Amino acid sequence: MNTRFLLKQKGFVCVLATILMVTLGTLSISYAQQANPTITASVEKPLTETNLHESVVTLTLSGGRFTDTERDIRAAVSVSGIDGVTVARFFGLDRVSDTVVTIELEFASNIDTDATLTFTVGAGAIAGYNGNAITATLPVRAVEESLEASTATPLTETTLHGNMITLTLTGRRFVDDEWDIEDAVSVSGIDGVTISEPWGVRRVSDTVVTVRLAFSGNIDEDATLTLTVGAYAIAGYNETSIEFPVPAVKESLEASTETPLTEALLNRITLTLNGRRFVGRWDIEDAVSVSGIDGVTVDDVERVSDTVAIVALRFSGNIDTDATLTLTIGAEAIIGSYDKAFTFQFPVTAIEESLEASTETPLTEALLNGGIITLTLNGRRFAGRSNIESALSVSGIDGVTVDDVARETDTVATIELEFAGNMDTDATLTLTVGAEAIGYDKAFTFQFPVTAIEESLEASTEFPLTETTLDGSIITLTLIGHPFAGSSSAIRDAVSVSGIDGVTIKRWDMERVNDIEIAVPLEFDGTDFDTDATLTFTVGASIANHNQDLTAQVPVTAIQNSNATVRISPTSVVCPDVGTKLTFSLNIEGGENVAGYQATVRFTSSALSLVDITSGDYLPANPFFLLDSTYFREVTLIANTLAGAANGDGTLATLTVEVEDFNPSTLTLSKVYLVDADGKRWEVATESAEVTLPPEPANAILEDINRDGVVNIQDLVIVSARFGQRGQNSADINGDHLVDIVDLVLVASAVNEAAAAPPLNPQAFKLLTAGNVQSWLSQARQLGLTDPIYLRGITVLAQLLKTLTPKKTALLPNYPNPFNPETWIPYHLSNDVDVQIGIYDTKGALVRRLDLGHQTTGYYTDRTKAAYWDGKNEFGEPVASGLYFYTLTAGDFFTTRKMVIRK
Repeated sequence: MNTRFLLKQKGFVCVLATILMVTLGTLSISYAQQANPTITASVEKPLTETNLHESVVTLTLSGGRFTDTERDIRAAVSVSGIDGVTVARFFGLDRVSDTVVTIELEFASNIDTDATLTFTVGAGAIAGYNGNAITATLPVRAVEESLEASTATPLTETTLHGNMITLTLTGRRFVDDEWDIEDAVSVSGIDGVTISEPWGVRRVSDTVVTVRLAFSGNIDEDATLTLTVGAYAIAGYNETSIEFPVPAVKESLEASTETPLTEALLNRITLTLNGRRFVGRWDIEDAVSVSGIDGVTVDDVERVSDTVAIVALRFSGNIDTDATLTLTIGAEAIIGSYDKAFTFQFPVTAIEESLEASTETPLTEALLNGGIITLTLNGRRFAGRSNIESALSVSGIDGVTVDDVARETDTVATIELEFAGNMDTDATLTLTVGAEAIGYDKAFTFQFPVTAIEESLEASTEFPLTETTLDGSIITLTLIGHPFAGSSSAIRDAVSVSGIDGVTIKRWDMERVNDIEIAVPLEFDGTDFDTDATLTFTVGASIANHNQDLTAQVPVTAIQNSNATVRISPTSVVCPDVGTKLTFSLNIEGGENVAGYQATVRFTSSALSLVDITSGDYLPANPFFLLDSTYFREVTLIANTLAGAANGDGTLATLTVEVEDFNPSTLTLSKVYLVDADGKRWEVATESAEVTLPPEPANAILEDINRDGVVNIQDLVIVSARFGQRGQNSADINGDHLVDIVDLVLVASAVNEAAAAPPLNPQAFKLLTAGNVQSWLSQARQLGLTDPIYLRGITVLAQLLKTLTPKKTALLPNYPNPFNPETWIPYHLSNDVDVQIGIYDTKGALVRRLDLGHQTTGYYTDRTKAAYWDGKNEFGEPVASGLYFYTLTAGDFFTTRKMVIRK
């Protein structure tokens, strides 16, 4: 209130009245607070001796309010009733509101019986109050403390080192500082037992501590280990000791070998220690020695575990009579206060040394280069590879050297020979193995007869060469008596062909198959020749490791013209919808004495794919038929009959193709010839076929890609088939020279004006799946375009997805049924799941399981998508006639139907 205003407007009397009112009001409030303030104490959980420390008590004041200064409240609030319970020193009291204060307790003592905590709030904590202190109490339940100790395995002299003792505390908690716990824990009673360093004591939780032991001593009789936990490791508790009996274990050391030691097998000795642990690997090696046989030394020592070590021996001497090997292990190899060494003796049988040399096949001039000689040693071990290599020499045939040496095992070595010369007569190869290869006192000499071979060149083809097959044929040149020499480029330059004009070698496609074979591909420019001819292949002398060029010849059959014509019918077809199958016939007119034929059909565009091919009725008695399909959509047909030649007109074969894209395409005939009953080949006239596009309608619709006058699912399929194509393309609706998701959505927007789901014909289910459309929708929505036409296309795709998505998963009747020997099992999937078909007999035994993998939502009904069963069991055996059951497992869905096999 503005005092100056009052003085001016109401006068001094009004001001005096106001001051009296305020004063009387204050006295009234003070009197009300002094009336009867009370306090209550509460906790979230009942207080026990265990949870007293750090418990929070809430003090709630009624009939007054706490002072604003938290320090005054802290000075006026106290706790009593249990020794050791105090208010936490730092931030232990918190003024939550005018009437609520929280107190965090500290407890570092012990109570044996239940007790009561009293909380006293002095007048200084309550605003405007000067009466007596007020109190509140809380009961505290005493808990019986206990400490349990357990070990991972019972303690013995053997298991003391590294064993873990787990201390579990009840009714109390361990102090927070792990270092304080470690200082408070000690072990005694057995010399040499200590707590591992570092981190031998770990505080796992408030009530669990682990203690890891170390032991480096020795006990001769049973003893007791005492573990002491000092009072300052446990909050408010006394020192505790726990005793563990520790049985003494009698030490022993055993030495053994895998097989009895002989001069040839002076290899490894296994040491097994009981009741003690080995020291480190290097200390063991220093403590181990052998004696008794000259030349035997310790090669290596491996410490396999605390109680197992392996001593590997090396022997570089020779014994003529049986002897004894002594192995000594000093006391320093064993951990602990041990005072004796161990000695073991092993009889060693002497063996008469011998060396054998052998080859897998007899050596010839052709097999010398790369030939392998195997050395097998008895009664001795080979030295290292380099020692063997330096001790070897060969002689007797110029040009033979040692190319490589391999030490396969202690007793087997292989020698690979290299030969870069030439021999005209049979000869003998001498191999000398020096003494240093086996640590012996004499060398070994071996002789091998080597047969000389007259070098020659052979040429072969997979099929006989004809004028028609020359281009693209591959000739294999095989060198007899020697491997090809020189680099691949040198070999290419050294090979030539002659004898028929227009035939050349595709040099950069030549391939060295192995040391003695090269593959030579031919090119032929089509120059006509009317009589049979011969191709001559020449290989230069240097490449053939010979003193003159080598040649080989291949006959080539000339092919004469026949009066017959082979054509593909129909010669022209308008491209139908994508997914439609087209049938073309390979027809012959004017054939005479035809006993076989060959023809190649090439698809010049990816718009078509081959589905099936069957033999026609022209050649009698089911001719032999060969189909060879390649990456370039090319198929070669070869047929022959032995049942008699055919004449006149007829059908050689029928080809079924499927339209993959709405594009013009050609089916081109090439390499076509006939074979008469005498095996003679004849060339024929040929006529190819084409698949054309329909003429563009007068009122063309941009989105009507297949020109059928309506925008429908077929147009969507064409766009999806051309995804990613660049340049001029009828599926590029927006004219950006790239077919992408925008073009597909624009086609979808033109499907119909109502934006309802496009009508689906049965073929649409073959062309599209819910997964396809879902992927399109995801891509379209990610672009975030807001053009109304684009949004309408998204709506059409969403409706189409709904149409392609079954409302529920279902298993349908198989077809055909009854069947023999195969059937198809259709089904619907309402969501993406892993699918499995099980087939069972009437006894419930599993006959066959068809794991179809993870499949997307959709209709799996036609033969291209339904599950197929060939009527065979898990072992590929046809099953018997009768009733069978089939099940569908799709995620959580499971159902069963019946089917019948009738033979």
